[in-house]
Amino acid sequence: MRNTNSPLPLSLLALLLALNACQPFSRSAQNPRLPTALQAQSNFRKNAITASFVKAYLPTVAENEPLARADAQGPAQELLNLINSAQATLDGAIYDIREPMMVQALIRAKQRGVNVRLVTESDNMGEDTNPCPQPNGQMRKVLQDLLNAGVPIVSDQRSGLMHHKFMVADRQRVWMGSTNLTNSSLFRHNNTALTLVSAPLAANYTYEFEQLFNQKNFGPPRAVLNPIVDIQGAAVKTYFSPRGGGQEAVVAALQNARKSIHFLTFSLTDPQLGEILSGKQQAGLDVRGVFDRCLSKSQYSLYWPLKRTGMQVFIDGNEALLHNKVMIIDGETVITGSYNFSKNAEKSNNESFLIVEQAPELGAAFESEYNRLQYAAQHNNPPDGQCPGTAPPSPPPCQPPDPVDPVDIQIPDFD
Repeated sequence: MRNTNSPLPLSLLALLLALNACQPFSRSAQNPRLPTALQAQSNFRKNAITASFVKAYLPTVAENEPLARADAQGPAQELLNLINSAQATLDGAIYDIREPMMVQALIRAKQRGVNVRLVTESDNMGEDTNPCPQPNGQMRKVLQDLLNAGVPIVSDQRSGLMHHKFMVADRQRVWMGSTNLTNSSLFRHNNTALTLVSAPLAANYTYEFEQLFNQKNFGPPRAVLNPIVDIQGAAVKTYFSPRGGGQEAVVAALQNARKSIHFLTFSLTDPQLGEILSGKQQAGLDVRGVFDRCLSKSQYSLYWPLKRTGMQVFIDGNEALLHNKVMIIDGETVITGSYNFSKNAEKSNNESFLIVEQAPELGAAFESEYNRLQYAAQHNNPPDGQCPGTAPPSPPPCQPPDPVDPVDIQIPDFD
């Protein structure tokens, strides 16, 4: 009888180790902290509406970035598809532009005859070592490359942030969400993007873009041409900041919740929203949320006030940022966009978000994303890296700061 407990010959053991070393290492397949069910792709596509999420569910950037880059359905690929298929126009308002892959796609679009126009945040015009454009015209190389290719770029030149993250193709298709055109935002942070095919919705975003690009109008109030757009049976409501009625709309949506509220938040500091969430939990609703690790440490974050009420709130499990701004109500209403749940987002910044109602399939996709991020928050142990924005900015912003409400101090809407 063969002795199964006998040790392997050293020569065979060495061969097995050598063969194993040659195999590609897939942490997503081998990491025991994420069950197979949570590793499945949760992106949603239904003709005119596509939801995509950055695949960043493991503890470290080193683990997440290769998976996100390989994802053929993530926000980066969806945006590339939009840019590469544009035939006549591309209008983009993006807070931060630095990913060369996206810049080259925009340049190629310009070269094939597409009218490409961009709006960005003035504080992000320069390189990281000096974000402010210099008197001699020095600016971030990728932006200079765009200008050299004939792509015009307008910046806001004010203290409030031009915090939009949207692009409109051929006045028919809109890509929007929480994702900037940076390596970190596209491949490291937890982010969301929607791609929607709708001429009336595109008209809303084109009008907002024209106000920024042509009229240089970045201030309040903001207008929407088509407040409610029907897209395949879903009621899609558009909101722009500053002071475009967004905060009131979020309040109303939360107050109408009957069963559940699940949220993913980079910054949640609005006390009125906290009161509603707490009240709904006390009324017996399933209220849960995941906060970004960095901004949960802010003295104005609602993480600890909500946790003290007994609410199930969690700190995210990603070494990089949880950058989402998402609320899912009763499993069929989704709030998502660039709009952090803060006074800055409502009063000062240029922001965009959608409230998509009567959309149970879209809601299910966002619930899937919520579940995987809550699981990661409960099981991952990411390294405690440096949180962006926790040190005084150096160099200072290009524009002198306007007075802000005390509650907004030290709550930067960076990235």
